[in-house]
Formats: sequence, C-alpha cells, structure tokens
Amino acid sequence: MIYAADKFGFYKVNDKKTYSKFEAFEWAKQNDSKIKWIYNDDIFSQYDWTVEPEIDLWELYKERARQIRNSYDYCVIWYSGGSDSHNILHAWLDAGCKIDEIATTWNYKTTGELYNHQNAEITHVVLPDIEKLKKSGYDFKFRLIEIPEISLKLFNVFSTNLEYLFNFNFQISSVGKQFLRDEIQDYKNLINQGKKVCFIWGKEKPYLFFENGKYYTHFADSIDDCVGPYSQNKYKEGWYDEMFYWTPDFPILPIKMAHVVKNFLKLNQDKKYYNEIDYNIVKNEPINNRPPNKNMTLKIEIIKSILYPKWSNKIYCNGKSPTRIFGLRDDWFVKSNIHELQKTKEALKNYLLTTNQNSKKSLMTFYSQKYWLEK
Repeated sequence: MIYAADKFGFYKVNDKKTYSKFEAFEWAKQNDSKIKWIYNDDIFSQYDWTVEPEIDLWELYKERARQIRNSYDYCVIWYSGGSDSHNILHAWLDAGCKIDEIATTWNYKTTGELYNHQNAEITHVVLPDIEKLKKSGYDFKFRLIEIPEISLKLFNVFSTNLEYLFNFNFQISSVGKQFLRDEIQDYKNLINQGKKVCFIWGKEKPYLFFENGKYYTHFADSIDDCVGPYSQNKYKEGWYDEMFYWTPDFPILPIKMAHVVKNFLKLNQDKKYYNEIDYNIVKNEPINNRPPNKNMTLKIEIIKSILYPKWSNKIYCNGKSPTRIFGLRDDWFVKSNIHELQKTKEALKNYLLTTNQNSKKSLMTFYSQKYWLEK
C-alpha cells in the first residue's frame, strides 16, 4: 500500500508541485507555463490497459476490501446511500471483513429537513440499512455527523485564502469533510495512539472516451469532496484515506471497471440505454461513456447496474447536484451564513479571475494522462 499524499494527485508547473489547483494557476501565470495534473502516472502506466483482466469484477471488489482491511487498524466506511458507497459496503460484508465504523454526514440539526438534497438519501437509505445491519448482528459504530458544524470551523482556520482549499467542488459542505479528523475527538484519540485510521471513499466510476476509433479512460481531479489540499497537507500527521476504486494499490480494479463499461458500449447501442447529448449544454467538452460514433451518453442508472451487481435502481437516489459551485447541499450555507458567504464569494471571484473562468457551475477540470483500452 502507498501511504503518501501524492497518491491522491498533485499539480505540476515546471518543476514545482502543489496539491492546490489555485496555487498551480498562480505559478503558471507568473511564467506563462502549463499545468499538469499527475495521478499516479508512474504506477498506472506500467500496466497494459488494453488487456481486460479475466477475474470476475465482484471478486475484485472483495479483494480490494480485504486489502484495505488488512492494511489499517481502524476503517471508516463513508456511506452516503449512493451506489458507489453501497457497493463498497456490500463488498466489505461479502468479503467477511470486520466493520469498525460506518459514518455519514447530513445537516438535519441545522435545517430541520429530513428530505432535502443532503438528507434524503440518509433518511431513505442509510438509516434503514444501518438498522438492518444492527438487527442482523453486525457489531460496529455508526456515526452521523452534522456537517455544517464542521464546515463552518474552516473560517476559524482560514479567515483569508479560502481559494487554496478548493480544486473541483467549490462547496462548503464538501470541503468540510477535510476537517473531520481535526474536529472529531474519537479520530484524534486513535491517531494520537499511533493507530492507522483510514477513511474509505467511494470514488469513482470510470470515464470512457471514444477517439480515433478506440476507447480510452483517464482520471479527473474531482476527488476534493473526499480528499483535498488541506487533508493532503496533513498527511505528515498520520492521516490515511483510500479511494476504493481509483487506486494505485490495486490497478487491476479500475482497469476491469473500464473494460466492463467499454464492452457494454460496444455491444449495446439501443437508444433505451442512453441520453441524447445536448451540445448547447456541453459545448466543447468531450462526451464520456458514449457508444462508438454516436451522439448519446450512457444513462447513469445503466452504469450503476453494470458495475455494481448488488445495486438496484429501485433504491432511492436523488442524484448529483447540477452545479459544483454552491451546490444543493450548500443551501443551508447560502441561506443563513451571510458573513461567511460573502467571504466565500470573494474567494470564488478571485478564483475565477485567476483561472480565467466564467463558469457558474463548476471549476475547470484537469485530467490525468490517457490509458487506451484498445490497441
């Protein structure tokens, strides 16, 4: 296992390295240089991605669960109720791995709402699942965290320079997760005892692109709602995280997942599996997960069903927020924290100006190198 902050990606400008996209843009503007995002290129490039692993995908999920379990003293599965973390939990159980803790975040104490965008999946999926597991005899700690209380404390640490905390998700609820180990005493105690406490995150399904008659995949710098610049810089204090899927410690898994999606795209081109592409929305962005030479993109519920054998599309799901800048999970912040909101808006304005962006939906995405799935 790799125990280093670099495994979650970093930005490179000439010979300088940073975990902050904003800082990378500052450096690039000084010398009119290009920015590269490096995501374990040295490891992933050693593998032949054109060869599909023969082992069954579900067996790989279970093996990944065992790998993590055997590498850490205390494992926290972050369970949102969505398909990615749902798959991790069931692979963990099927692999016979001991559960230390299942944790999740919501904002019920702040909003009083059980069915808003943040809390609906917790109410409909997570809480019933936890109850079922407890009744089935599983012994573990369940932690339900009021994320606004954690997120607002970042303003005590960063009265200025908020720009350096965000890479992709400009959301207070997202960046707040990076402060969990600073604020929750149980985690602090375990870390101070020298325990390897690992946060396990459900990142991410593969992105496939069709170019010059063949498919490739790559990784995106969209993981700062799990691990971001602040937490990466704290790794020297004994912090540990694992992206369950996008991992350099078990490359066979993201390779297999990419081929499973590729095979479906090539063999199933019926329109019922796809959404039409609205080029007024996507503009010049590359289209992921589309069949060869077709202007369609695979429906998210189809991706879930082909990648996650234990998932059912009958499970409640409220989907992703349409924007990554003050998304739906930040409604509590936008409506009731005027002083902090103004600070954050000033940081956003500076961010967009420095990075030459005018988007109101998300920050600019950076990608790793390409990994071709076909010769």
